[in-house]
Amino acid sequence: MVVLGLKFFVSSEIPLPIFAEKTKQNINNNYPSIAQFISPTLSEISSWQQNIEYGFKIDPLKWQGVGANATKISSRLVQNKISVSSVSQLINALKSVKPGQVIELQPGIYEIKKYKVNIYEAGIPSFPIRIIAKKLGEVVIKLKGEGFVVDQPYWQFENLYLIGNCHTNHSSCEHAFHVVGKGSNVVFKNNIFQDFNAAIKVNGLNGDYPDNGKVLGNTFYNTSARETANPVTPIDLMHANNWQVSSNFIFDFIKAGGNKVSYGAFFKGGSINGEFSRNLVMCNANLKSDSVAIGLSLGGGGSPDKWHRDNNAFEHANGIIRNNIIMHCANDVGIYINKGKNTLISHNILYNTVGIDVRFKESSVVFNQNILSGRVLGRDNGEFYMTNNLVMSRTWLTAAEPLNEIFQAPTNGNFIWIDKFKELISYESSNKHVDFCGYMVDANYLGAFFDEKFCLDKVNLTNPNRQFKYSDVDEK
Repeated sequence: MVVLGLKFFVSSEIPLPIFAEKTKQNINNNYPSIAQFISPTLSEISSWQQNIEYGFKIDPLKWQGVGANATKISSRLVQNKISVSSVSQLINALKSVKPGQVIELQPGIYEIKKYKVNIYEAGIPSFPIRIIAKKLGEVVIKLKGEGFVVDQPYWQFENLYLIGNCHTNHSSCEHAFHVVGKGSNVVFKNNIFQDFNAAIKVNGLNGDYPDNGKVLGNTFYNTSARETANPVTPIDLMHANNWQVSSNFIFDFIKAGGNKVSYGAFFKGGSINGEFSRNLVMCNANLKSDSVAIGLSLGGGGSPDKWHRDNNAFEHANGIIRNNIIMHCANDVGIYINKGKNTLISHNILYNTVGIDVRFKESSVVFNQNILSGRVLGRDNGEFYMTNNLVMSRTWLTAAEPLNEIFQAPTNGNFIWIDKFKELISYESSNKHVDFCGYMVDANYLGAFFDEKFCLDKVNLTNPNRQFKYSDVDEK
């Protein structure tokens, strides 16, 4: 096994320092008897990697970019509401609420000590049931265990700040919401999810599947690496079809226990028709770790065939990953396709990642109009087709980031083109869709956004209250 590892070391397509770090972790986990002899050398090689780090300290309540935003005001008129101001009132409201009613939480901290919180009534298409706060940040809900179990359709959650309340045992804070079985057509909008292993967990149950969910404009993050062997993936979806995950900010989803591999979000389990669009994903932002964190995935780490919906051979089919910016996932790929059939990956920017992997014969992927550093790699007979992409190799010895040469300050999210590279913008037109900046586009462009000036507000760079990590950070 070690010989095979050394052979791969010589032929690896990833930069030497990154490969050295990955090899060191593999040896430490699987060959501890030889780790003391080999790991010091690998640590020295991994230190050659050029340090590329996000330059700001993120406070989600002050953040004004993509994701949840405390300045957003809901335009929906609140009628037929149930006002609650305590945990007991909230639990009672969940038992009595009817379709079309709104449970409005008054400002305060709601510490729920139950392992799970059940709902009882189903909403209907024209009269969903909503749980809201008037303004994001005014209501904090502290949870542990399984969180809210959403097993009824047409529920919506808005302007809530949800915190996993497990300071010493991260395995005890699994989910904020477990959407399961009959819990279809759920909507999450403008919420903050802090310190959960899988903040939103979705899966089928007893032949029922929670299809048609939407996760729109939320923020997901952790204040420390998760000390758990359990899966760490803020949006973890199995089985469910037709989910849209758009305009979210997902960052600092680091796993320090178990296999030390985490994902920002994935769809798997034989599901179909999922979409990741216009999300901002930073594997490392406030946190910094040598663990493996992968941005977005169709298939994740895989699942047993016997668990797949409808006995599908694929993990996900007809998936779309479009107009996302994925950055600072330095130790592995930004996008990972694992048995992803008929996949479209279009108009994304991947910065400071290893690139993209397409794995297994069930995978078939079309790439167009993406910008990334690193490589696109087919593994284990994974197939992909590429048109009009800009793929720039990272230097083998130091993993230097070539996108720094074409954008003004991408390490901090500034993807304004440097003038001499603006001619790269025009390529063949694709279907009309909304770009990362929120504009409806039916024109030629390369990357995640159409406007050559880029939307600095979407990455918080127009916020006068943004806080620098270090005094010498470039303010671009």
